[in-house]
Amino acid sequence: MNNIKYLIIICFSILVCCKQSKTEKLKTEKSVEIVLEKLWETDTILKTCEAVRYNPDKDIIYVSNIGSVPPDAKDNDGSISILDEDGKVLNQNWVTGISAPKGSDFYKNTLYVTDVNEVVEIDIETGNVDNKYVVEDAVFLNDLSVDTNGDVFFTDSRGDRVLKLANNEVSPWLDLVGVNPNGILVEKERILVVSYSNGNLIAIDKKTKKRDVIATEIVGGDGIVSINEGYLVSTWQGEIFFVDKNLKNSKAIKILDTKADKLNAADISIIPEKNILLVPTFFGNSVIAYKINTSYK
Repeated sequence: MNNIKYLIIICFSILVCCKQSKTEKLKTEKSVEIVLEKLWETDTILKTCEAVRYNPDKDIIYVSNIGSVPPDAKDNDGSISILDEDGKVLNQNWVTGISAPKGSDFYKNTLYVTDVNEVVEIDIETGNVDNKYVVEDAVFLNDLSVDTNGDVFFTDSRGDRVLKLANNEVSPWLDLVGVNPNGILVEKERILVVSYSNGNLIAIDKKTKKRDVIATEIVGGDGIVSINEGYLVSTWQGEIFFVDKNLKNSKAIKILDTKADKLNAADISIIPEKNILLVPTFFGNSVIAYKINTSYK
């Protein structure tokens, strides 16, 4: 009798485990679908806008305008504009006298912007340029991201490397030969970089500097933002890709293509609490906002 009782208990336990395993498998196999819904677009007055950055403390958006091309000319015709959350231009020429501003990020009261061969330090309250950190051997400084401690990491795309600004000094952080790094995103334990040439999104461990490929086939990679489900990555040609955080070394999923409309998609940003993606259109001379709609199937 006892043997039968134990057998029943064992069979019941196996059934429970199988049910749990099946449930977990179903949860795991659910795929994420990201759909972008256009909300607004600015007037086409932002000349060659290359990058955007949302500041949640002030509810404003900074826009880096290269001005005349080529994007590495020291011509002093670049500017930083300010938009509100609805795309209204609050100050078209908030900062002037810079040449070809690109990636930007802020720490406390300072906005950092790459500009050809230097990192420009701007006072957020006044718009004054407080400092310029010249990188003597820079080839083409591009995107920029600030760590939680204030360290500034930025890419030298044509120089195939990532550099670091800390304690008012610039130093090489990592050579990335053959990568042509463009977009950069600093996280707690790693730094993400998207290649402009080979289509890879890679993660670099901050301590060991070990590299892992997260996603592939994002040729022309430009900007990276983090969302709950993973990452959105832009390509300069005019595409947005979704990278699922649960997958590794997988093909990124294209969710937007504006190439036919001759609209680029450069260094993107996000308004996280509203799930809004901000896309500078470069030669389109505007910024477009999209609602990020997420579903599971």
